[in-house]
Amino acid sequence: MKIILAQPDWNEWVFALKQEAVAQQIDPVLFDMIFNTMNGPDLKILRFEQTQPEHRMTYLEYQHTRADPYKIMLGRREYQKNKNILFDIEHDYPVDPCFVVALWGMESSYGRYTGHFSVIRSLATLAYASQRKDNFRPELFDALKILQQHQVDLDQFKGEWAGASGQPQFLPSSWFKYAVDYDQDGRKDIWNSKEDTFASIANYLIKNGWQNNMPFTIEVNLPAYFDIGLIGKNIEKTVEEWSHLGVVTTLGDPLPYPALLASIVQPYGGPTFLTYPNFKVVLSYNNSIYYAETIGYMANQICGK
Repeated sequence: MKIILAQPDWNEWVFALKQEAVAQQIDPVLFDMIFNTMNGPDLKILRFEQTQPEHRMTYLEYQHTRADPYKIMLGRREYQKNKNILFDIEHDYPVDPCFVVALWGMESSYGRYTGHFSVIRSLATLAYASQRKDNFRPELFDALKILQQHQVDLDQFKGEWAGASGQPQFLPSSWFKYAVDYDQDGRKDIWNSKEDTFASIANYLIKNGWQNNMPFTIEVNLPAYFDIGLIGKNIEKTVEEWSHLGVVTTLGDPLPYPALLASIVQPYGGPTFLTYPNFKVVLSYNNSIYYAETIGYMANQICGK
């Protein structure tokens, strides 16, 4: 694949970037230390951005790949190992620990794999030559500020190709919004501290509207006459309204929590789900029905619900 790089020239771009960084109180010495060793964008990262997967998985294929029995087994083990700190965090950040562990497992395999790409190199490449330069440029400045605050060492500041890092896989802007120094060591250390990781995930969910002890999704059956135009994560009705349209549980029972807003989603290959407000909160973490449904599945499997 031929990669077409945007203008201006890399060195000119870095020079202008430095002026803006200094205007944002980023240390020019830190900036030079990083960028003097970077001769240009990383073409491998640009290929990742430009390459789209050709095979369309069904939802169940995705679930079986992302939440296989081994990952569930690890999740149960990690839940038991860390349940005391998880319960402490739930007291301060009221989020079901089963969902915290599920997100942790999905994002970094319970901290075992957090990515090997330099966050600064990734974000610099994407801010320079990607199709979403304006999104990645502020992320790059935030990443530099995280380094300047000595929150993480440069050689540990690694993640996936698009710049998310740490055990919860936060972009730098999410680190500033949601990361928590739960162990009170002076760092919001989502790279090495389980306490900070769990609290940061819970804080993310709380700040995006999580309501503890409320439902997530339920599998449903639709009547034969159902209007398929009403299916979609952005179409909301009260559960009572869905019931009046003939939607029932797979056992044929009335839908629970009639006063809550909900959506009907039908991932490719099925099944069909009624999704409650907490489902939308997980979508804010990753705007994929497959992802959010799999998080719910993992949470239930890890905790035996």
